[in-house]
Amino acid sequence: MAARLQRFFKTILLAITGVWRLHPPALVAVQAAPAVIVQTLRTAARPSTERLHLRDLFRDGLRYYIEPLQNGFRITSNAREAYGGRRRRTRVAAILDGTFSGEEGSGVTFIRLKTRMSLTYFLGGLLIPTFISSIIIYMPWGRGAILILIALLFGLSLGARRLNAALQAAEMVYFVQKVMEDLPQPEIAALEAARPEIVMAGENNPVHADFSAQWQKFYRRQTEDDSA
Repeated sequence: MAARLQRFFKTILLAITGVWRLHPPALVAVQAAPAVIVQTLRTAARPSTERLHLRDLFRDGLRYYIEPLQNGFRITSNAREAYGGRRRRTRVAAILDGTFSGEEGSGVTFIRLKTRMSLTYFLGGLLIPTFISSIIIYMPWGRGAILILIALLFGLSLGARRLNAALQAAEMVYFVQKVMEDLPQPEIAALEAARPEIVMAGENNPVHADFSAQWQKFYRRQTEDDSA
């Protein structure tokens, strides 16, 4: 019984994580200081004829809002609504957090990008299904039909919101990647073809097989930590 409950709650947690996480984590490397990176993002967030190569980032009235953090930055975005006039804008559905890392003195800064759905946007998707469910639950229908209808209501509402948030997240990740192309790119030294510390691929190479197994374990631990 305890094992079934554990599997049930784990499944629920994975489902919530799947809705919450919008875009695979991305990593960007530039040869610039964190302060320069933030200032470059804030400058690029303002449309200008001096940066015509970034004009595609502002299609459909897209706007980006940069908030500096202690060890990174946060970006939100919205766009002009297709209907309702020029002043009406869409709601903020996704949040992008960028975290800086890198060795001191190297001059290279790594930016790890992670996205998630806005909590207020997520909760807003529960209002209408909850209201309609409170009416459906008193209908003289079978319990199974009522449960299916309620599940469909919540599924469609949250699915539509997640899709919209995922689109916003992808646009913000692309914004950062495109803007960072204007900064100096780090030179990554190529590895030598054969050295003792380099594991070469091969079907009959036991070292490679052991390395692959250990790497998969490490990757699973990292993804589980990110999900938590």
